[in-house]
Amino acid sequence: MTAVLRLEFPWGRYHATPWGRNVNEGLPEWPPSPWRVLRALFATWKTRCAHLRAEDVTAALSQLAGLPTIHAPAMKSAHLRHYMPQIAHRSVGKPSTTITFDPFAVMNPREPIFIEWDVDMSASPRKALEHMADALSYLGRSESICNAALVSRVEKAALASWRPAGPDDPTDAEILCASRPFELSDLLQDPDTVRKNGRLFPTGSRLVPYTKTGSTEHPTITNDWRPTYAAVRFAVHPRPRPLLADAVAVGDLLRRAALRKHNAASATLSGKRASGDRRLDGHRHAHYLSLPHRGRLGATAPIDSVVVWAPGHLNGDELAALAQVRWLRAGQSASGVPDIALAVTGFGEIGEVAPEVVGPSSEWISRTPFCPGRHGKKLSWSDHVRAEIERELSVYRNLPAPLSVTVVDTDVRRFRRYRLPPKETMGSSRRAAMVQIQFGQQVEGPIVLGSLCHFGLGLFVPAKHVQ
Repeated sequence: MTAVLRLEFPWGRYHATPWGRNVNEGLPEWPPSPWRVLRALFATWKTRCAHLRAEDVTAALSQLAGLPTIHAPAMKSAHLRHYMPQIAHRSVGKPSTTITFDPFAVMNPREPIFIEWDVDMSASPRKALEHMADALSYLGRSESICNAALVSRVEKAALASWRPAGPDDPTDAEILCASRPFELSDLLQDPDTVRKNGRLFPTGSRLVPYTKTGSTEHPTITNDWRPTYAAVRFAVHPRPRPLLADAVAVGDLLRRAALRKHNAASATLSGKRASGDRRLDGHRHAHYLSLPHRGRLGATAPIDSVVVWAPGHLNGDELAALAQVRWLRAGQSASGVPDIALAVTGFGEIGEVAPEVVGPSSEWISRTPFCPGRHGKKLSWSDHVRAEIERELSVYRNLPAPLSVTVVDTDVRRFRRYRLPPKETMGSSRRAAMVQIQFGQQVEGPIVLGSLCHFGLGLFVPAKHVQ
């Protein structure tokens, strides 16, 4: 029997300094040490899984105190340099700073790490270990975002295997492991406490020589890797906030700013192929959605957040470009729209980043007006709106046909319904309506429909989120 912990680093980076080494040596820990994994699981129990029984956690971690086999991808070492100000930095004279290194290992984000313990763990401790692994959010320094899970087997494709070295084996790394007898309290020691006690390593731990087999020379890292998140959320500075009436202008400004920061053609951010043609792929590219303060409705509701949602996912460069956007400068092209300060507050799957637009719900209500993408043919306005919504739900969003589509008697003339010049002018304003959609079952969002849906129009929200 084995216990296998699967670690995946979606950013392709693992930030950690080996025990006994100085951070300014610029050497990252590789592979991740079992001692660090035990400390991370213990911290996760205390901070995020307090419901687990202490005896189950103790039994699980005690069994993991042995020497595991580590299956890891190839990596390259890298570092960042930070110049930290000293106390006298702002005094008269030359500014004083101290250089600090941030070493990290770079690997293919698609290739996980497997840590395999040869243990026969009973059901209760194994269940506790599974809960702690699911709740583990990072390993090493906090920049090392990770997804962890307890799995049944190791997928060894393109991975090197690290195992304790025998008498005749070469030593490829010395890895800090737990020693026996194991005491859970040993995991509480921090580096400062260890140094004050005159020790190089914590009590209850030891350096174990490991040997490596079956490695590849270099990690296979590409520039177009797809992370596991599809949305980025920005907070809007409250003084002054733009109004929901200008959602299209805000979306257009954010799209332009992101493309400037990206410095290259991006079909996901722009919605166009490299040739400049419109990208017709079922609305898989970015939507720039404005969300009002505390779920308020109406054109005068202040915008509290802006969400960039790409159902086809953002790659690393596109995410980095969005993260660099700090200001949206409206200028003369967007009269009445103030300059907007933005700050990233979250990224991940859309259900994590913007749960208020996801549901599930059987009743959905317009937050911004719906503009039909086609002209009606001998249909009344309400029938045309109903037909267009039914068509888009089926063709573009893969959602079931609604039970009813009701046009709400609300004045939409306050909402901007055209893109910013020089792309469009006020004469390009589209006819629009606020709509309520009723399904026969609970459906998941987001639901964004119609013309200019990628710039913030046609956004629907579950009825429970409407004040």
